Amino acid sequence: MNKRSVRLMAVCAALAGALAFVEARQSGRAAADLVLFNGRIYTLDPARPWVEAVAIRGARIAAVGTTADLRTMTAAATRVIDLRGAFALPGFNDAHVHIDSTGALLVGVNLLDVHEPGSFTARLRDAAGRLPKGSWITRGEWGAYEKWTAGSAGSPATAGAPGSAAAGPFMPTRDLIDAVTPDHPVFVNRFDRSLFLANSLALRLANISATTPDPPDGEILRDTSGRPTGVLRGAAAELVRKVIPPVPFEQRLAQVRAVLEEAREGGVTTMQDLTSPEQLRAYQELRRRGELTARIMVRPTLDKAAHMTALGISQGFGDEWLRFIGYKAWVDGIMGSSGALFFEPYDHDRSNRGLLRDIMKPEGREGAAMAMTSRDHYTDTPPGNLEKLLEEGIKSGLTPHVHAIGDQGNRIILDLYDKLLTKHGLVARDHRWRVIHAQVVHPDDVARFGRLNLVAEINPYHVSDDMRWMEERIGARRSAGAYAFRALKDAGAVLIIGSDSPGTNAARYYLNPLYGLYSAVTRQTLKGEPANGPGGP
Repeated sequence: MNKRSVRLMAVCAALAGALAFVEARQSGRAAADLVLFNGRIYTLDPARPWVEAVAIRGARIAAVGTTADLRTMTAAATRVIDLRGAFALPGFNDAHVHIDSTGALLVGVNLLDVHEPGSFTARLRDAAGRLPKGSWITRGEWGAYEKWTAGSAGSPATAGAPGSAAAGPFMPTRDLIDAVTPDHPVFVNRFDRSLFLANSLALRLANISATTPDPPDGEILRDTSGRPTGVLRGAAAELVRKVIPPVPFEQRLAQVRAVLEEAREGGVTTMQDLTSPEQLRAYQELRRRGELTARIMVRPTLDKAAHMTALGISQGFGDEWLRFIGYKAWVDGIMGSSGALFFEPYDHDRSNRGLLRDIMKPEGREGAAMAMTSRDHYTDTPPGNLEKLLEEGIKSGLTPHVHAIGDQGNRIILDLYDKLLTKHGLVARDHRWRVIHAQVVHPDDVARFGRLNLVAEINPYHVSDDMRWMEERIGARRSAGAYAFRALKDAGAVLIIGSDSPGTNAARYYLNPLYGLYSAVTRQTLKGEPANGPGGP
């Protein structure tokens, strides 16, 4: 059995229960701490893919084999679990998790599927009940399924229902939530970030009243008497955003615990995370307390490259629980907000080809260290100094992991990778540079993934959710080349799979790898649409 298989099996088994080291020996072999027997256990070892039993000692696999053989490794203190024929497999390594955002959603409020008053009020009431008094309730992303029924391949919402196209977009006001959030400032947003809603407490903290003028490029929506409704548009949202304090450390710990729980339920034992300094401190504290139940592979944003180089932090720095594996950067936006960058305009908005993103400005809150060009502006190379930062990353030895979704977004990063890998003589090495998502790759660029020896970090669950709007936005011709996982693999790319939990600002993706595997294989939604997969019946 190779070392990678041993580690994965060990983590999966170790999470089944607490382990105590046993010194007793029996039948000439040291007794195990834990033995799983009478099962159908998949090992990932090509020479012996299936066994009946596995024995764990400490944090490592001690042996695999038949039930009868491994019973000889038990002692009085050994924990023994009869699987009764159940299937067991190694724990999953989820290659793309936003632990910060996932925790905020789990502990805070999820409004993605909400576009009517009753459930909107109920969700905010529930969040207020979970959080200590004084805690801010933020994000939410209401109305993501306002136009398309959740779980469908593109079925429209019921005509005339609240939030449907016939009824008009759902527009909540502070009157819906003030009574259930008297002690919690609220600042939630619509999924496309076009509107934000603040409750009365948040407006008061931001000094927004009936006499507050609209800021340039922003609007404070008001009722017929001039009283702010709580809805803010454009730059007006910044009036509230600037008074939101950092997340308290204990709340951050609670959010990470919630993610660890969801990871355990989904069989995830390792997560590759977009990590801020605040998050890293939380992981370290939970490990110190003995509460870190999954290994976390750390990747800060690329604008931190010079600092990491100065500190001597290179690829693999850390240990088996917390380890640095690369830098995260972005080229473009996402399909949900029509921000992915394409060579041709979007079919539903001929004035828009997407957003070009860069992370050249490190100021701002975690995860927001990027600048965006306007939708009608594009130059042949990214603005700022993405190439310079990639060069800085090369000095540190940490590998770049860059988000690219549209065909032109992918072309941009492939061109940069080609230039830098060739310049530094890295093309033929095991460099493990990644393109994150590689979602819509131009046919002319597919072969470059193999030629450049790249890793495609794919997120198959996007298939299940994005099909709501894919053809509406980029048409059948371009959609035919989307999520071309087999084509990338056949071209020589290394494929790794992540959930992208908690999803985009337009969808919820769960920390369960089986959903992604299901989507990759069936090309259907979780409700089974379209029937018989691509092309329908």
